[in-house]
Amino acid sequence: MKRRSIKVRVTLWYTSFIVALLLLTAGVLFLATRSMSRQQLKEELINSVTDMVGEVRFHYGEAETDKLDFYRSGVSLFIYDEQGYLIAPKVNLGVQVDAILEDQTMKTVNQNGGSWLVYDLYATEDSTGFWVRGLCSLTDAGRVSGQLWLVFLIVLPAVALAAAWGGWRITRRAFLPVEQMAKTADAIFTGADLSQRIPLSEGEDELKHLEVTLNGMLSRLQRSFERERQFTSDVSHELKTPLAVIRSQCEYALLPQTGCDEKTEAVKSILQQCAHMSSVVSQLLLLAKGENGTFKPRLERLELGEMWEAVCMDMEEQAKKEGISLSWNLEPELYVNGDETLLIRLLMNLITNAIRYNRPGGRIEVSLSRQENTAVLKVTDTGIGIAQDQIEHIWERFYRGDSSRSGDSSGLGLSMVRWIAKLHKGTVSVESIEGLGSTFTVTLPLDS
Repeated sequence: MKRRSIKVRVTLWYTSFIVALLLLTAGVLFLATRSMSRQQLKEELINSVTDMVGEVRFHYGEAETDKLDFYRSGVSLFIYDEQGYLIAPKVNLGVQVDAILEDQTMKTVNQNGGSWLVYDLYATEDSTGFWVRGLCSLTDAGRVSGQLWLVFLIVLPAVALAAAWGGWRITRRAFLPVEQMAKTADAIFTGADLSQRIPLSEGEDELKHLEVTLNGMLSRLQRSFERERQFTSDVSHELKTPLAVIRSQCEYALLPQTGCDEKTEAVKSILQQCAHMSSVVSQLLLLAKGENGTFKPRLERLELGEMWEAVCMDMEEQAKKEGISLSWNLEPELYVNGDETLLIRLLMNLITNAIRYNRPGGRIEVSLSRQENTAVLKVTDTGIGIAQDQIEHIWERFYRGDSSRSGDSSGLGLSMVRWIAKLHKGTVSVESIEGLGSTFTVTLPLDS
C-alpha cells in the first residue's frame, strides 16, 4: 500500500481533528441548549400559571374570564373547578391532556403523538376553590432543536472542506522549504555541483535553522572535496616527476652504449628519487593516521633544550653547505610531555624550510624560552619571506606558493609542523615580510 505524503497526512489529521472538535462542541451545546430550554420552559410555565392564579376573580361563584389571556409565551392555560371540570376557556382548543390534577406538580405527559409539560396549581378566591393548569409542547421545542442540529449537519461539510483547504495551504507552505531542500540535494546529486545552496526562508523557525545548518554542511563538504581534489592532483604531480626520472634513468641504463660509470650514476639517481617518494609516502601516511585518529604518539617527559640542541648541531653542517649560518639559544630545564621523534621532526622541518628559502650568506636563529606555562620556540630566517596572501595557505599539504618557493620541497613540511604542534596541544604561527624573512613560532604547554 502506497504511503501518503506528510502533507496529506497532516491535512487529514488537521481536518479530522477540526470536524471531531466541531461535532463534540455541537453535541455539548445541543445538550446544554436543550437542558436550558427545558428549564426555561418550566420557569415560563410556572410563572404563567402563577400569574393566572393571581388574575382569576369570582363573582357570586362564577369566574370572570372575559379579560383573561389563556395563551402566554407558548403556554396554554386552563381553569378547572374543585371537581376538575373545565371552567375556562369556553372554546376547546384541542390541546387539553388527560391527566390527574396535582397541586404544584411538574410532569410530562405523552398524548396524541406529542409530548407535553404540565403544571397544576390549586388556589382559592372569595372562598371558591379552583385549579389552574398550564401546559406547553415539548415536541415543538424538540423540533426546533432538531432543526438547529440539521442546519449544523448541513453546514459541517462546508466547514470540513474549508478546514481541509486551509490545512492543505498551511501545510504546503510550511513544507516548501523542505521541498526546496530536496530539490537542491537532488540537483547536487545529479549534477555533482556542491556550490549550490538552499535558499533561506523568512523568519527564525526550526526550518530556517535547518537550512543554515545544511548550507554550512554543504560549504564544509565543498571545501573538503576541493581539498581532496587538489590533494589528489598534487600527489599525482609529486609522484609523476620522480617516476618519470626513474623510468628515463632505467631506459638510459639499459642502452648498450651506456658505460658502467653512467649506469652507476643512473642507479644513484633512481635511488635518490625512490628515497624522495618513500619520504613523501611516509609523511602522507603519518598525516592520514593523525587525521583519522589512528596514530598513537609515544608520550614521555622530555627536556626540550637538550633534545633540540642536538637537532641544531646536526642541521648546522647542512646549513653551512648552503652558505647559511645557523645559531641557537635554548633555555634549559623546559619539560614537556611529548613524542620525541615528532618533536625532533618539528624542528628539523622548520630549519629545513628556513635553509631552503634563505639566501646565500643568510642567517637562521633558533631560540627557546619560557612564557608563563608554555615553551616558545622561534625559528627566524633572512630568506625570501612569504606574501601576505599566501600565509594562510602555507600550512596546506603540497602548497609551495610561487615558483620561487618551489625548489625540491614536497610541500609537506609545514603541514607536519602544524599537525605535530596540534597533537601536543600547542600552536604554530608565522610572521613574515616578503623579501626580508620569516619567523615561525611554536608554543607548547609545559609539563609541571
